Amino acid sequence: MSLTSGRPRAAVAVASLAVLAALSGCARAPHHAGWVIHSALEVAGPPPAGGYRLAFPYIVGDLYGSPNTGNFIVPVRRTPAAFTLDLNRTQAALQSELEPTDFTLRFLRITPAAARIARLTPVALQRAGIDPVGTVDWLDARSRNPLMLLYIDRPARIEGAITRGGETIRYDIRAAKPGYVWVGGIPAGDHDTLYTVVPSPQHLILTITTRGHSP
Repeated sequence: MSLTSGRPRAAVAVASLAVLAALSGCARAPHHAGWVIHSALEVAGPPPAGGYRLAFPYIVGDLYGSPNTGNFIVPVRRTPAAFTLDLNRTQAALQSELEPTDFTLRFLRITPAAARIARLTPVALQRAGIDPVGTVDWLDARSRNPLMLLYIDRPARIEGAITRGGETIRYDIRAAKPGYVWVGGIPAGDHDTLYTVVPSPQHLILTITTRGHSP
């Protein structure tokens, strides 16, 4: 005997949809408050002729280099002086883009080796073209120190060091869980800089330094 015998088909359909909706709700990815990025926007130098547009690609599998993903992030809020990104909304798209980690700085290593990373690298382009109008950096508004926003897909550690010309650069980036971390360079001595995880900035600025600007 069928478990649904004697019940109208419409009622069965409604019940099935309710179960699917409940299952969908249970499987929904959690919302991470720290993945919502509020940033001021600052242009250093003469405004680009013809204006500009922001794009938000990633460098996948490395800390440095050219972006190698498409621009699938759209600010959820934007004014001339600020914007908000919700990286929860695009997590599935990012996951589909992740590739094995392969550092161009060969002294770097990641543990475990299977961990995958992506650095969010905003760019400012011509409004009606594809050429950059300048360089773009995340800055802690209080210290004016440059920052990197890095996604790591599992608990992992990036480490390595190099000394050239009497200057040492060290990396010790640790993620205790999957997600985004802010990375900054901290003076660790007179000739020693350590790149490591830093607290999320209370006030963040995305600075566009236009061509020809002299600090």
